[in-house]
Amino acid sequence: MRRLKNYVVLVFCILLLGWELLCQAGTGTCGMSREEAQKLLHPKTYGEYWVKSDVSKEKWRADWVACGGMSNGQYSGNAPSGSTTKIILDSQEVERQKLDVCMQSKGYEFTR
Repeated sequence: MRRLKNYVVLVFCILLLGWELLCQAGTGTCGMSREEAQKLLHPKTYGEYWVKSDVSKEKWRADWVACGGMSNGQYSGNAPSGSTTKIILDSQEVERQKLDVCMQSKGYEFTR
């Protein structure tokens, strides 16, 4: 019985390794573009979780950018180049909080 279990585990590992090699032989994402793979992992940007009824995508984008966000719905901290990870993360947190306050003041609600 133990021998059968070892055999099953070995076959599973070989199949898994084969699948990984097939994926890497393509684009690294099993045939998906980098953007498609990113959408699967992160279907929405942070900004897209801010909603307000009857607001067009263009108006939302204008409000988001006016609050300090990037036009693609993301945001970035203002840490200097070469900063430590802690400084970068702290800077991003400060920027996110500013965005939150600004979007709330414009009547948006965070839906996540």
